[in-house]
Amino acid sequence: MADTRLRLTILGGYLGSGKTTWLRHQLHVGGFGPRVHVVVNEAAETPVDDALLVGAEGMTLLSGGCCCCAGRDDLIAALRALCDARSRLAADAPRLERIILETSGLADPGAIVAAIQTDPVLINHIVVDETIVAVDALHALAQLATEPLGRRQIGAADRLVLTKTDACDPAALDALRATLATLNGHAALSAAV
Repeated sequence: MADTRLRLTILGGYLGSGKTTWLRHQLHVGGFGPRVHVVVNEAAETPVDDALLVGAEGMTLLSGGCCCCAGRDDLIAALRALCDARSRLAADAPRLERIILETSGLADPGAIVAAIQTDPVLINHIVVDETIVAVDALHALAQLATEPLGRRQIGAADRLVLTKTDACDPAALDALRATLATLNGHAALSAAV
């Protein structure tokens, strides 16, 4: 029997890694398919990333707290509201197919997955389809040496997208790829300019 739950893609990455730019491009080229709703989480009180994203069927902004901890209740409420709206549609009506959650640069994707999988409502309506983490090719090696959060983000990824590769020294890029393979050897790896 086919799984008819709503698909959720988590897009994470350290501050300044290029998540919004990469997502904007994916929405423009239809990389996530039709009927996509984007949830943007910004830890700051004054959001800016949501203004950069167009091409989604709908958008929800969660600001003022990271959705893996302080903003977790807001995230759960927003996801439940999307599930409720989808459930109320007639059986033959076009339905939302995917939610993309663009996290703040401070979020731990593993904590978000755990929150969804332990919620008694969401577990029946949403399946976490993929966790994508944007990795800044220019700064990731230095960040990984000092920031445990960056290592947790990479460890939780199903797919790693190296950003800013056009501005990176080829030897440093090779060293970064080797480091990422050590930290998360099962994640698919791609590059973006």
